[in-house]
Amino acid sequence: MHITKHHLTRKMLEALRLRTELAKSGVTRRQLLKFGVAGGATLLASTVRLPGMAFGSDLPPSPPTTPWLAPLPIPPVLQTSALNPAPNGSAHQYYTQFPPTQHYLMQAKEGLHTFHPQLPASRIWGFNGTFPGPTVHARYGEPVLLRIVNDLPPPSGPQPFGVPEVITHLHNAHTAPGSDGGPWDWTQRGQYTDHHYLQARAGFTMPPGSIPDEFRDASGGDVRETLTTLFFHYHRPEVTTDGVYKGLVAFWLNFDERDTGNEEDSNPSAWRLPSGPYDIPLLITDKQFDPRTGELFFDMGDREGVLGDKITVNGGIQPFLEVKRRKYRFRMLNGGPARFYTFVLRKGGRSYPFTQLTHSGNFLERPRTNLTRLETQVAERNDIIIDFSQFRSGDKVYLANILPMKDGRQPERDPSKALNPDDVKNQLLEFCVTGDAADPSKIPDEFRPFPPITMSEVVRRRVWRFERGNGIWQINAEGFDHHTDHMAGNLDNPKVQIRRNTAEIWTLENRSGGWEHPVHIHLEEARVIRVNGRDVTNNPAFRQRTDMYRLGRNGRVELFMRFRDFPDPAWYNKGRLGEHTRYVMHCHNMTHEDHSMMVTWNLVP
Repeated sequence: MHITKHHLTRKMLEALRLRTELAKSGVTRRQLLKFGVAGGATLLASTVRLPGMAFGSDLPPSPPTTPWLAPLPIPPVLQTSALNPAPNGSAHQYYTQFPPTQHYLMQAKEGLHTFHPQLPASRIWGFNGTFPGPTVHARYGEPVLLRIVNDLPPPSGPQPFGVPEVITHLHNAHTAPGSDGGPWDWTQRGQYTDHHYLQARAGFTMPPGSIPDEFRDASGGDVRETLTTLFFHYHRPEVTTDGVYKGLVAFWLNFDERDTGNEEDSNPSAWRLPSGPYDIPLLITDKQFDPRTGELFFDMGDREGVLGDKITVNGGIQPFLEVKRRKYRFRMLNGGPARFYTFVLRKGGRSYPFTQLTHSGNFLERPRTNLTRLETQVAERNDIIIDFSQFRSGDKVYLANILPMKDGRQPERDPSKALNPDDVKNQLLEFCVTGDAADPSKIPDEFRPFPPITMSEVVRRRVWRFERGNGIWQINAEGFDHHTDHMAGNLDNPKVQIRRNTAEIWTLENRSGGWEHPVHIHLEEARVIRVNGRDVTNNPAFRQRTDMYRLGRNGRVELFMRFRDFPDPAWYNKGRLGEHTRYVMHCHNMTHEDHSMMVTWNLVP
């Protein structure tokens, strides 16, 4: 493959060289934020003059690529494995009550990945060396032990970014801190971490009467809290962006007695949603490629939110997918690092309808039908149904994005400035309708009700301010620092202590000017009850359970949250309180998270 270089100016070449030297030097973006652009230059071993303009704006575009040349990559389903040595059950909370019946082995390692036939293979880091990694299929009532081995090499090559220290977060599993994959206890090369996932619904320790008998499952949890489409990703503090961008992300799909994963299930309680080859995960994430080599490129200098100019679907740039004239379930994940999208389905200059089933891992109370657009922010997941029977065999249909982003700061939602969905550069995926197929799948009229919002349960209110200060992103005027977080005082007497099996009202305030923040709270989902002081509990647009919260520019969001089950009363006192009870909240614009819009909170007895 030949990469043309005649369009690269001296300034562009200097910008590319600078980013490469930043990566080789080991300077982190947090250091650049702390010391400022000019001061960051002095951190380099060689004398480098940083460009005066904003990072990212002086980079040249990626090499051009022709659309619709390669089929959509679909990640394989991970198979169970024997584990040697055997897991240490005493290291995990509730292990005796929920002994694992499914064991999986996953390696974080380097691999070669081709993003497009006209680009050379790039060195990526991936689970089992692929991007995305293999998909885990899990079921409620079948606890899982997932072992992740750190087989990463030291970073090398023309873009040596990334830190080969691994901790993995299953977003947003209801699990103990030791398996949550929070930003601590990462493994070095050659080591492994065992994650114990109970596959139990939230509330399994709640007292009798707190959950109606009709909604209690066999383990005592609340079936109304069932999760569906999750994902797991690299979560090493300060460099989460680097590891996820380089490929360490994969899907985790939960199934249960209603969402059985079998569209031909004869059980009358089964929903019979599209399954098998008609149930397809779509990881959507943007990348940048070096115009000199065509290889994956990462802007180490970006301090606000990495934006690439090539949008990939399951690691492919503008792939195609052959589909039949029937219903498909697509599990759409915005994998970041910072871009928001508004998706539309287009053919012949018009938008076509689809149905939304879930929002961020949670089924809606009932499907949202006849949608023609869907905004998705970083780390949000939306399961949608597209019924291709509305098209003819031979039709070409396109999934397109119409939401422009300015510079990582904010989306531009003015309808007059929307991207043209019929311009090929804004189209992400081509569906090629190839004929008929049997379709026993269904879309139910309703799913499960939500647990009620019961204000009498609330024992405390907290306010969290998302802001910028001292050159870093902050929450309540403090930036997360894993060294400080690990200090003895914080582990012995955690700053934020929340009582197990209680409810609180959390208010998230955006004091960072024009920025928007997709906020993620580990462990629990919540209901948004007010936005900018307005009650939204009965607003259809906000009637959903979620683990992601859209904090708009200068906005204020109030959440009703229940905190349940952890820590295990028989286990928590092993060692310091803060080591076994802590979770985090953070912005999921990964650059903000890394530098350092994150805070620790502890769920205590």
